[in-house]
Amino acid sequence: MQVDSCYPVATAAVRRAKNGEEFCHPAEIILGQPIHILSQQEEAAHVARGLVLNVPEANGLVADLGGGSIEIVALKDGVVMHSVSLNHGHLSNAEEGEIINAIRGVGWIESFGAKQLFGVGGSFRALGSAFIERENYPLPVLHGLKINRDSALMLCNDFLRPSSPLAGVPLARRATMPMAAKIIRALVNISAVRRVVVSGTSIRDGVIAINELSDTQRADFLVAISKEISAASGRFAGFANELMEFLHPLKNGREPQFARLLDVACNLADMCWHEHSDMRGDLAARRVLGLPVNCMTHKERTWLAMSLYHRYAGLKQNKPHPQEMQSLLGPKLQAEAISVGLALRFALIFSAGTCEQLKNIRLECQPGVMRLHIKPGVRGLFDLNCQRRFSDFAASAMCNPEILFC
Repeated sequence: MQVDSCYPVATAAVRRAKNGEEFCHPAEIILGQPIHILSQQEEAAHVARGLVLNVPEANGLVADLGGGSIEIVALKDGVVMHSVSLNHGHLSNAEEGEIINAIRGVGWIESFGAKQLFGVGGSFRALGSAFIERENYPLPVLHGLKINRDSALMLCNDFLRPSSPLAGVPLARRATMPMAAKIIRALVNISAVRRVVVSGTSIRDGVIAINELSDTQRADFLVAISKEISAASGRFAGFANELMEFLHPLKNGREPQFARLLDVACNLADMCWHEHSDMRGDLAARRVLGLPVNCMTHKERTWLAMSLYHRYAGLKQNKPHPQEMQSLLGPKLQAEAISVGLALRFALIFSAGTCEQLKNIRLECQPGVMRLHIKPGVRGLFDLNCQRRFSDFAASAMCNPEILFC
């Protein structure tokens, strides 16, 4: 696997064990290096860093529910404000009253006023799996799944019924889900959060963020990953940057979130060039929906999938496409994603994916007008096919197309 670096750490289970050092020693011999037993503050910092890497400027509570403990962190704009470790996990044998007293004993959990609880660990993922199955939720991606307070409490109540079939809970989690439900229910009730957000992150993400990533990568992990995908799958080096430059006028007057997703879409725009032309749109959308990363919300994932689909399929109605793509976005975001996809489609068709040709055109956006400046030397490339695709793009942005050869 060509592993260059190894950062072995141990968490609460080892930290609290009387024979923790004895337990670590054989593993240290195998690894040839010491295992760092994290303090409670260090463990909380790693859990928080792993989440913030994927959810920048996160606000709320983070709860990492393990077998023997739960680490709870309060975040404000991605910064740790409070943290605590409690001796209750999904393998514990405790009455709910004991759990409630332990959580209430940490005053800031109730007074922090968090609106959302980011749930880390297998028990929270099992909660998400059950929600997806029972609610027929359209996107089967656990990270970023938002469960409103009432639904989360309803699931926990059901898990605690003696005859509950634990529908939707993975088999490996069913034996411990009732205890996990006690802890989650108590935490949701006491903190008064409005929603539970399932997180696919873990302490491992924090270890990587602290030890391996540059400041640029930590600043926006989604952009960093999309650049890696571009470098690995694009046909021509540097084209994604030229594409961003060409489409930069689309950012005028738009929110930073749109500008960020536009840049990511540019990085991913050529990821399926080598696939069968009839399947590229469907495959591109499915790859984005299934990217094994945790740095996108469900709406961002769906928005990017829709953009990449229309980059390849255009406005055709008879092409295969994933049904999940249209289920989470409202009309405004759908129209936005389609417009970006058609912009990418025109740019790639005109330039054939090369930087040289893209430099010969310039985009200008004004209210109601989408103006394309074309250098006279490449006038022949702007054939009827390109004209139609530019017109489709302009119309999708509620603009009239205008062409200038200059």
